[in-house]
Amino acid sequence: MLEKRIPIPVAEAVTRVMKYAYQGEMEKVSLIESYGRTLGEDVIADHDVPHFDRSPYDGFAIRAEDTKEASSSNPIQFEVIGEIGAGFVFTEEVKEFQAVRIMTGAAIPAGCNAVVMLELTEGFEENEKTYMKLKRSFVAGDNISFKGEDVKQNSILVKKGTVIKPGVAALLATFGYSTVYVVKQPVIGIVTTGSELLEVHEQLKPGKIRNSNSYMVAAQIERAGGIVQYYG
Repeated sequence: MLEKRIPIPVAEAVTRVMKYAYQGEMEKVSLIESYGRTLGEDVIADHDVPHFDRSPYDGFAIRAEDTKEASSSNPIQFEVIGEIGAGFVFTEEVKEFQAVRIMTGAAIPAGCNAVVMLELTEGFEENEKTYMKLKRSFVAGDNISFKGEDVKQNSILVKKGTVIKPGVAALLATFGYSTVYVVKQPVIGIVTTGSELLEVHEQLKPGKIRNSNSYMVAAQIERAGGIVQYYG
C-alpha cells in the first residue's frame, strides 16, 4: 500500500535541496565574455578612484586664499595663464591671483585648491592677456573631487556571487580587470516522464499532450546561467 504523501512548504523544500548543493568550480574568462556570469571571488580595488584630485565642473582652478576679500561690490580679478583638458596635466606654477581654465575631469594643477564654476565668472581681454573676475569667496576644497573619494584602494569593488551586469563590467574595466574568475556554468540534464507526453514535433493524438514544461524549465535554466542537456 502506498504511503500517504505529506506536502511541505516550498521554502522548506528549497532548504532541503540546498543542503546537497556544493561550491561550483571556477574558470577565468575575458571581461568581454563575462556578461551574465557569476563572480567566483571578491574583486579588489588596486587603486583609488579618482586616482588624482580632479575638477567635477568646467571652470577655473584657483588658489582659494586669493578670493578672501571677494564680494559683489569688490570683484577679484585673476589672470588666466593656461587651459587644461581632461587627460592632461598642467605643469606651470600657479601664482597669486592667477587661474587656470579647467575642464570637467581634469587634474587640479599644483598650487590650486578650489574650482570656480564657469557660470560664476566674467571673462575679459586686456593688453593681450585673458582675465576673469568673480564676486564671491571660496575656501580650500570647494568644487574638488578628491583622490579616493569614490573608491579607496584595497576596498572590495564587487563581492563574490555577484552576477556581472553592464554596470559591473564597466567598473571592472575601470580597474583594469581584462579577465575575471567566474563560477563555471552548471550542466543540467532534463529528463521527462509521463506516458501522456509527446515531443513538440509530433502530431497530437487522442489523450496525449506535447511536452511543453521541459522547454519552460530549459529556458529558466539558461536564464539562471546554466547549460541545458535535454534527454527527452
